[in-house]
Amino acid sequence: MSRSSHIALAAAVSSGLYAAALWLAPVTTPLVILVPLPALILATQEHAAMCGLWLALSTATIAVALGTPAALGFLLPLAVPTLALTLGIRRFWTFERTAVAGITAWSLGVVGVSLIAFGNIETLVASAREQLMHSFDLAVSTSGSIGASSSAVAAVEAERDVVVSGLLELLPALVILMGALTMIANLVLLRSWTGISHNVNLRLWRTPDVLIWALIVAGFGMFVPAYPVAVAARNVFVVLLGCYFCQGLAIVSFYLDRFRLPRGIQVAGYVLIAVQHVVAAMVLALGVFDLWGNFRRLGADGPADVPLNSDGD
Repeated sequence: MSRSSHIALAAAVSSGLYAAALWLAPVTTPLVILVPLPALILATQEHAAMCGLWLALSTATIAVALGTPAALGFLLPLAVPTLALTLGIRRFWTFERTAVAGITAWSLGVVGVSLIAFGNIETLVASAREQLMHSFDLAVSTSGSIGASSSAVAAVEAERDVVVSGLLELLPALVILMGALTMIANLVLLRSWTGISHNVNLRLWRTPDVLIWALIVAGFGMFVPAYPVAVAARNVFVVLLGCYFCQGLAIVSFYLDRFRLPRGIQVAGYVLIAVQHVVAAMVLALGVFDLWGNFRRLGADGPADVPLNSDGD
């Protein structure tokens, strides 16, 4: 396949996934997570400049098909972070540094497109509150229609304002975690589908030890009487919990692989973690206490800091 065909195919797949995520939302909304993947695969096969052509072609296609606002929503939170990931891949950055670059670009992109769309923070917060209340009401009505007791539904409805206010306070952390899910999922899929990062053993990954102190300080900071400080501490705390949850997943993956369990059992284990909050909390606890338990018996310095697309073992 020619170079131009590679670029056209990558642009078509990315723009198609993005369009499907918008047209059939919310059913197909998760497809947006896969939008960067064609460009990342392209980055492993072609020169880095070709990813710039992918961005231009994809954005132009979406602008023609869906309009300028949709193209802007593709460009800032998705296309630009994808270029950040490709930069890390092409420059032999480590997995962590590459992921952080993509997450940072994603977060800035979401802030940029939100301010462009709403004009100021107050309007953005008001719109987010309205959307959260609508989603909350929809979830409550759905739970009632599938058999939840009327008393339980009434109790949940009574807490609507508290829940929505809490989610609004954690909105920055949720944006960062959503970006982390998108960037890391694409890097993991890239690792699985290409040979670019087979030298990176993600089962040995762990957070830097110093972050446990940041987690402790943020935990105490949530109880500071100053409201802005408390909200900032809550967001930092939630983001750090996301880091330790990833470490817990790495531990689970390590032992699933060590005991050579069948693929079906491994998939069932990950599904259980996704749908059972108690199991997810246990995975999170594994990640937090790994600093003291060293459950995988790693060396004092942890695994080697290996470039994402180097040829090491």
